Amino acid sequence: MHHGRMASPPEAHNTAHGDLYGVLVQARDIHGGVTVHLPRDTSPIVDVSLDPPRLATSVRGRSDLLSRLCQAMERGSSIPHVLTGPGGFGKTTVAAALAEHARARGRTVFWVRADAITPSMLEIAVELAAAPEEIDRLKAAPKAATRWVWRHLDRSPTPWLLVVDDADRPEEPAPDHRPGERLGWMRSSPKGFVLVTSRLGDAGLWAPAEMLRVGPLTGEDASAALSEHARVPELSGADALAERLGGVPLALALAGRVLATHGVLFPDARSLLEHLDENIAGIDELAGPLSPGPVDERRLLSGVWELSLRLVGERHPRAVPLLRALSLLGARGRAVPLWRVPRCGMSDASFARAVDALVVHGLVGVERTDERTSLLLHPLISETVRAGLGENDAPLVSEVERLLEEQGERDPWFELDALTSLASLAGRAPALGSGFRVRVGLGAARARLRLGRFEDAERTATAALRTAEGAFGADHPLTLHSRHLLAESLLFQDRVEEAERGYLALLADRERVLGADHPRTLDTRHQIALVAGARGEWRKALALHERVLEARLREQGAEAEETLASMDALGYAALRLDDLDTAERLFDRVHEVRLRLLGDEELLTLNADYKRGLVALRREHRPRAREIFHRVMEGRARILGPDHPQTRLARDRMSESFVDPGREFRGSGASG
Repeated sequence: MHHGRMASPPEAHNTAHGDLYGVLVQARDIHGGVTVHLPRDTSPIVDVSLDPPRLATSVRGRSDLLSRLCQAMERGSSIPHVLTGPGGFGKTTVAAALAEHARARGRTVFWVRADAITPSMLEIAVELAAAPEEIDRLKAAPKAATRWVWRHLDRSPTPWLLVVDDADRPEEPAPDHRPGERLGWMRSSPKGFVLVTSRLGDAGLWAPAEMLRVGPLTGEDASAALSEHARVPELSGADALAERLGGVPLALALAGRVLATHGVLFPDARSLLEHLDENIAGIDELAGPLSPGPVDERRLLSGVWELSLRLVGERHPRAVPLLRALSLLGARGRAVPLWRVPRCGMSDASFARAVDALVVHGLVGVERTDERTSLLLHPLISETVRAGLGENDAPLVSEVERLLEEQGERDPWFELDALTSLASLAGRAPALGSGFRVRVGLGAARARLRLGRFEDAERTATAALRTAEGAFGADHPLTLHSRHLLAESLLFQDRVEEAERGYLALLADRERVLGADHPRTLDTRHQIALVAGARGEWRKALALHERVLEARLREQGAEAEETLASMDALGYAALRLDDLDTAERLFDRVHEVRLRLLGDEELLTLNADYKRGLVALRREHRPRAREIFHRVMEGRARILGPDHPQTRLARDRMSESFVDPGREFRGSGASG
């Protein structure tokens, strides 16, 4: 009897389910129907290293920071710790030192680069005995993969240290969340300690993680680090070079490499300092590898901050030109008052976001006093960013120059440094033109005059005159202005006859080209009146100043700064002729207007106040005179420095000693 049976569906035969390892051969029956099953494609293995970098030199100047991290690691922490600071300041070095400490105490160390965080974290799970085949199953489920890896970290039989290095893009450790929420790769565990290094110093981004800022090295630590990198225990000139490099660890390492490699050219630190003094960015080329090939930009001074600029620019493009403008204004580590910072066409909200982005990335610091808020660049960051400016940045450079001109002469040290920075770009950006070079040079000459650096001012004005004559001719306003400042520098050096000859020739040319009552012609007439005072011819000086003031009032108005300068000079001539009532009336008027327009912290206001103190001293109102001179002395010391001649003059007057009465009148010079 034949027993029939139900036929199986065709898909029931020669199939395989589940994971397959090796090759599976299936045959339906002896007549054929053979199927060969191969294993499914798996993801290619990503070759990542979890080993920390090895330190080549001692770690200096970080004892307190490392002690704090070691204590937190040994104690156990429920939150990650984040090292922040600008690129090149040594965050990775501190993390590597902690890794050495952890390994020496039996911890397993996992070192992860943030830009390869996913394959690295999966590899950590494999090292903790996870099944490698699970990786393929989780490749399309990143959230599940994250939980899977952290379950293995939580079950680790030994304590561990996990370092996530260079987490400069927050989407890398936490694609869908703020890193501090601990829902992405950056979490915490009772079995280990998590340390992150990042340029991003935004507390709101990392909270509740504990943030620790890594700054530059100082003093002996910086010098010792430089010496060790140079492999010279007692390196001559190390202190000066380390200071010039701002204590930036990357710069110290590069300089040490140069000294170790090029000992014939640079036998000591002083010789390298002399070579780099005008172009600190040149250290990259000197420290480059001897063999050709790609160079990690994080190991170059220019590259490390160019990377920061790119990171900032990805989210805040307008912050990039802002930093470049700040590098021009904030030279030599000088704070840039917020009111001086160019807006670069930004709204208030955009400007605030751009500033915040620079602060968060550690490129700019904030300095606050009762009077104002300022932005501060590390000198080496400023210098390196400035070294990267060129022809394409000419519009930005011109905008900074225009802004300085509009802001007026308020702080000669600040203005001199900024103008010197601008001048250094003239050769790299020919599109700026000869006019730019002359204007910047004349601005620097004026600043040097106000700072009492009269010989430097003469040299600067002479160079500007040479350029202006060659580019524009003898009658161009910039040429005439150069002659004016050159004569003024001679007058300040007591070369009265030379100055007078220069002014008289200039007066004839300005009257011919500009007219008798043009403000610049009046500037020259003002200076000729000062020459009369320098000769002790005070009645002649008084008459000349009266005529200039009359013309100023008619042509420029009562509150123009040039009018106030003429009023001040006339008052001083009256004082020298014992007409105290006239002098006091004029000085009070000048002080009242400057106080109202400029404020009591400005140098011109202080100068007017000083003249009021002279009147009080002549009237023998000594308590009032001492009060005024003390106020002026403190203000001048803050702006000009404690050893500036004008500061010393106020100090001498305050002590009621008599100083050459003919010195201060020259501070009333017109702008020319």
